[in-house]
Amino acid sequence: METRYRYIVLKEQISIDKIYSFHYSELNKDYVYGGEKHDFWEFLYVDKGEVEISTDYSTFHLKQGEIVFYSPNEFHSLRCNQKTPPNIFIVAFDCQSEAMKFFTHKALRLGNGERELLSQLIDEGNKLFELPVARPYAGPKPEKPTHPLTRKEKPEFGSEQLIKMYLEGLLIQLIRNNRERAINPKLSSITKEKGQRDLIGRIVEYLDEHLLEHPTLDSVCTEFALSKTHLRAVFREHTGCGITEYIGKLRIERAKQHIREETCNVTEIAESLGYSSIHYFSRQFKKATGMAPSEYLKTMKARM
Repeated sequence: METRYRYIVLKEQISIDKIYSFHYSELNKDYVYGGEKHDFWEFLYVDKGEVEISTDYSTFHLKQGEIVFYSPNEFHSLRCNQKTPPNIFIVAFDCQSEAMKFFTHKALRLGNGERELLSQLIDEGNKLFELPVARPYAGPKPEKPTHPLTRKEKPEFGSEQLIKMYLEGLLIQLIRNNRERAINPKLSSITKEKGQRDLIGRIVEYLDEHLLEHPTLDSVCTEFALSKTHLRAVFREHTGCGITEYIGKLRIERAKQHIREETCNVTEIAESLGYSSIHYFSRQFKKATGMAPSEYLKTMKARM
């Protein structure tokens, strides 16, 4: 007699088949990475210290025990706080599962069970990959380190499958433990606002101090490890103008200062502030103040 058995086909709600990057890094306290984007997922976990992460959508101030996720094609950059050298763990992977939408633009705090999964993940990585997972990095602004993933000649049995299981398990636990919480995983509105104000304050101070070096949108993005999209949005939100327009205003204010001090002539002022010609400088000055540089000087003297 033929026996028929009932069975259930097991569903995979999170499935990971490819890993692009897998490393634990000890960073210098001055480390800055200008940023990148790629067409796969990535997370960064702070094991020690703290870091500032900027994306196209927000700025995250991550402390020990916190993790941030980058969606495919989402720009992300990193800078340390120049006080404490942090340790971070990064994994980049491909996952087409619908459930991954949960992690879009999210930063979360890990619990004990989730940290244990991360520890097991690192242990298996050391058993599988040829190069050591953990590496120290020194220097104030090194290039982004490369971590080619190469299997050992004889890795331990099942290490690849365990990495897949631990990684999928971590993501499942994070969704389970955070799905019901009515908490903004990025920054509270107050904390986010303060963080953005501090950032804009540093940028404005930098522009003022380096005005004679003719800063540009690109140079500011590089200095503060920001994408152009994020910099433009945050700067305009807090100053009411674009960064190029703001630099133009600073140049005019500096020109007015030089004119009042009478320490150099108009040609020298135009050259020092990076104007292409004295005629262009005069047009821009008149557009901003309603009078030519020479008229402005006469007006200032008349008030004395």
